[in-house]
Amino acid sequence: MPALPHLRSTRGTIVNVGSIEGLGSNPNHAAYSASKAGLHGLTRSVAVDHGAEGIRCNAVAPGWIETELNAGMVGAAGDAEAFRAGLGRIHPVGRTGRPEEVAALVAFLAAEESGFITGQVYTVDGGRMVQLCLP
Repeated sequence: MPALPHLRSTRGTIVNVGSIEGLGSNPNHAAYSASKAGLHGLTRSVAVDHGAEGIRCNAVAPGWIETELNAGMVGAAGDAEAFRAGLGRIHPVGRTGRPEEVAALVAFLAAEESGFITGQVYTVDGGRMVQLCLP
C-alpha cells in the first residue's frame, strides 16, 4: 500500500466508503456486492495489521442516498413519484438518505474524537437492513 509510509508518520486514519450491498445483496448485483464486501474485509484487515502503528481504518456502508446516480434511476423508473414512495416504504425512517448524513459520519470517523474506533463498518441506511420484509 503506497500510502503506508505517510499514514505511519502521521498516525493517519482511513475511512472507506462501501455499501450496504457489502452486507446483503440486491438481485443481479453479484460483482458489486462482492466488491463492497471485499472493501469491508480490507477495512478490517488494515485495522488489524496496522493498528499498532497508529493507523485506524473504518468504513461507512450507505444505503439509498440522494445522489445524481440514484436520481437518474428514480427518473428512469417510469412513475418516478411511485418509485420514490416505494423507496420510502423500505426504510423505517420513511425516506432515503442525504449525502451530508453520510459525510457527517465520515468526518466523525476521521476525527480525533473517534480515536478508539477501528475496524468497523457503519451502516447509514435509515434502518433498511434491520427491517424484515413481510411476504
